[in-house]
Amino acid sequence: MAEEEAQKLRTRLNETKTFLESLQVYTSPGKLKNFRYDTQEVTAYRDGLNFLAEIESLQELVVDLSSTASFLSTAEAVLPPKDDWVAKMKTVRDNVLTQLGNPDKRSAATFRQQTQRKLNDLKKTYVQAYLSLHIKARLGVNEDKRKTRLMADERLKVLQKLSTIELMPRQHLTDFQNRLAGLKSCFALTEQELNASPVCPNCSFKPGSEPPAAPAGSVLDGLDEELDKMVKNWNQTLLTNLEDPTTKGNLNLLKSEPKKLVNGFIKKRALPDLPAEGPAQAGKLDQNFIHALSEALSGLQKVPIKIADLRAALLSGGSPVTPAEMKQRFEDYLDQLTKGKEPGKVRIILE
Repeated sequence: MAEEEAQKLRTRLNETKTFLESLQVYTSPGKLKNFRYDTQEVTAYRDGLNFLAEIESLQELVVDLSSTASFLSTAEAVLPPKDDWVAKMKTVRDNVLTQLGNPDKRSAATFRQQTQRKLNDLKKTYVQAYLSLHIKARLGVNEDKRKTRLMADERLKVLQKLSTIELMPRQHLTDFQNRLAGLKSCFALTEQELNASPVCPNCSFKPGSEPPAAPAGSVLDGLDEELDKMVKNWNQTLLTNLEDPTTKGNLNLLKSEPKKLVNGFIKKRALPDLPAEGPAQAGKLDQNFIHALSEALSGLQKVPIKIADLRAALLSGGSPVTPAEMKQRFEDYLDQLTKGKEPGKVRIILE
């Protein structure tokens, strides 16, 4: 309703109110003999009463629609701003408000029924859209069981033990574990619950507040494969560095039993209880083996590089550079990181 129309109604209703209050003095037939209004003056206030009836009808309409309208308003804030449903919601809302602002249209017999149907249709499409996004963003019951198994996987335990060796890229393992733990599970949401509230009561999922991501189930599949690759990569990292001439001198200094463990690993080309070929499987590493590896690799110096720091060093202000200048920046950065260290013993770890 336009402000101009609202002001007009307020003025007319105040006039009608004043008129009706003036009639309160006529409480007996005798007093009515002194009635000071003629017929034309009385009928002039008929519009005010009609306006009152129209406002009461609008109030009833607001009461009827308020529950669904409140649901849709919250739903609009829950979904991403660019979601198709949000655009549809705005279109319907603008259309309904336009009709509400038109006395002829809002007084039509079918207006209330049609408006309620539009809002109910919006609610139904929201519920389906939300359910679809919820299924994508959350692990189901079977996937949740897979996540639990993966968090207790022997491959992960192998990496956790190896991460105590100074040379190993333990930040990669930490990132992996954080991504795995960050996968949320929710398989209890029902359509009935969502009809009652636009947000999942079990996990409070709000698509607009969570960054877009691949389906949680697909991410879980990827993490399972990544765990295999990480075990293989760490296995190869150990072999490569143990076979390095810089390290071989340390092997000869080991006591008999630790030396035997390390040489056995080099010969087998796979960690204890891990197959030499095919996908990595569960393995058991005792502390003696871990200690022997640590001693053998103790002469190497780990130098971690963070991606953000490397990027800042290479950009150096962001001005365009030639390949030779970029190469020089990289070399200068490495020189700065390894200053005072023996180059042959340095191992760069990208984090």
